[in-house]
Amino acid sequence: MHTKNFFKPTIIYKEYMILNLIEKDPNITQREISTAINIAVSMVNTYIDMYEKKGLLTKEHISTKTVRYHITKKGIERRKLLNIWYLEASNKLYNEAKDNISVFLNKIIEKKCSRLLLYGAGEVAEIILKSMNDDNKIPLKVLAVVDDNKNKRNQLIINTPIIDIEDIVRYDHDGILISSYTHNDAIYHKLIQSGYPEHKIFHFFDNN
Repeated sequence: MHTKNFFKPTIIYKEYMILNLIEKDPNITQREISTAINIAVSMVNTYIDMYEKKGLLTKEHISTKTVRYHITKKGIERRKLLNIWYLEASNKLYNEAKDNISVFLNKIIEKKCSRLLLYGAGEVAEIILKSMNDDNKIPLKVLAVVDDNKNKRNQLIINTPIIDIEDIVRYDHDGILISSYTHNDAIYHKLIQSGYPEHKIFHFFDNN
């Protein structure tokens, strides 16, 4: 998942991440923190000084170049609170995405499609399958996930088998949903070239 890259690095988000990283590893360096949350080392130093003044952490100078950080009881409680806020924001985004997926899947169901194959065993397929598992009211079943990566064959993604394009004929299905953003067009043309009916191909992403 791309959580770290997706969320806007607000002041509160940075505070949560810095306190969380220090609590996990007191020997973490400012450069490692800057890399983890994608901010300048100078800003990490500024934030750490700020948190020290607030009583959220203390510094132990091991040498002139080495500092060990200790999160205080107040800092741990603050990190717990920020963690709750973080989870709340994450869940809100997830629920909104799940609702959008449900609306999209219902449009497929309206086309008399109840047995589906996904094409693309990546994060999108995983989220679609998780959303379907969470919403038992969706009268749609994903039989398998097609993928061109041979290393993924015979594996499972959310209890769903990953198969080769040649195995499609083994499944009695109503259509294929392309669950890849990057390879959407390439997958579509590959299906068409293989003789798969165009009207049975569904796009989660419309790159046109």
